[in-house]
Amino acid sequence: MAKHATFSVIFVPRAKKNTEQKKEKLYARITVDGQRVEISLSRDFSTGLFNPKAQRCLGSNSESKQINDFVSIVNSDLNEIRKKLMLEGKEITAELIKARYKGLPDPDDIPDPTVLDLYDEHNRKFKELIGTKNHSPSTYQRHLTSKGHVAAFIQHQYGKEDLTWEKVDFSFLSNFEHYFKAVRKCNHNSTMKYIKNLGKIIRLAIGEGYLTKDPFDRFKLTYEQVDREILSQEEIDNMAQLSIPEARLDRVRDMFIFCVYTGIAFADVCNLRMQHIFKDHEGTQWIKNKRIKTKVEFMIPVLDIPKKIIEKYNDHPQRQSLGYVIPKISNQNYNTYLKELAIRCKIDKNLTSHIARHTFATTVTLANGVPLEIVSKMLGHTDVKTTQIYAKVHEKAIINGMKKLLHR
Repeated sequence: MAKHATFSVIFVPRAKKNTEQKKEKLYARITVDGQRVEISLSRDFSTGLFNPKAQRCLGSNSESKQINDFVSIVNSDLNEIRKKLMLEGKEITAELIKARYKGLPDPDDIPDPTVLDLYDEHNRKFKELIGTKNHSPSTYQRHLTSKGHVAAFIQHQYGKEDLTWEKVDFSFLSNFEHYFKAVRKCNHNSTMKYIKNLGKIIRLAIGEGYLTKDPFDRFKLTYEQVDREILSQEEIDNMAQLSIPEARLDRVRDMFIFCVYTGIAFADVCNLRMQHIFKDHEGTQWIKNKRIKTKVEFMIPVLDIPKKIIEKYNDHPQRQSLGYVIPKISNQNYNTYLKELAIRCKIDKNLTSHIARHTFATTVTLANGVPLEIVSKMLGHTDVKTTQIYAKVHEKAIINGMKKLLHR
């Protein structure tokens, strides 16, 4: 620090909050070259005792003498810290003096967190906010999975347990993309999704000053247009009417068909309870709830087929004790059993939980003249533009159907 740099210490009294006693607390305000910090000195005293202008207590009682002695000691200690830093040749800052006074490591001596350190810190804070807006258990799980992917990539690419942020650049993202496609055998869009998940942590690193350049300035996320698979009405009917003796497959079929005729996402069905179903003044049953993913409200009429499925589980223990509309099943088991169900129903498509929602939007609603805006509301979309992709899927299905008819 240059010798002409400014340095000052003043003491500031502040009234204590949330207390019936009329007390004040003392703070030391350190200013170096216009940059200032404050230190709470953990010393209480009677209100009005300390005179900020005089920088001392004007009274002669014992409390005043104790505070004045304390102020002198603190002021002397802070000046001694400054002198010692000058002898060490350190660049003196208000933060550095505060750290030395409080017995903390010098700010410059504290290493920046590594890539996985920052991931862990982000995930810890996210977990504490689960239940608030935009902080769902499923999103938390996605961040945990994302961190696992990054850790595996660092080990594979660099042979290390972790990396400093200076290593995260365009080359890092480019190699990350190659890792997903060549090693993990992921398709392009899945790869882009995994890389995008890392983006939040990168923005956090930039904001904290651990990363000076944004690697996404040169690396662009791109997505390929994919055809969303849907079921035809004939495939839906065949599945619904098929005799399935196995209880596990029967329940998966019920859940899938329920989603086909309601458009409710798998995660939302798993959390759907009887309290979310009501009757209007005309006796029509409705499902009303908020999507776990977006917190957007949806309201859907209960058609005859899902109504029968609801009645089927009236006596199930999960209905009786917890009120679940359909007994819960894990996402992993659900998607595994759907593959088996597709074989049983002779459906030559990659049956997933998403196909049920796509089928509701196309085969069940748009194909039967339900306006796009209403479909959007029932799906719980935040923007009707999201729903428009289903209109394109529906149009393509019509064109393909006509081509087959012309071919015949």
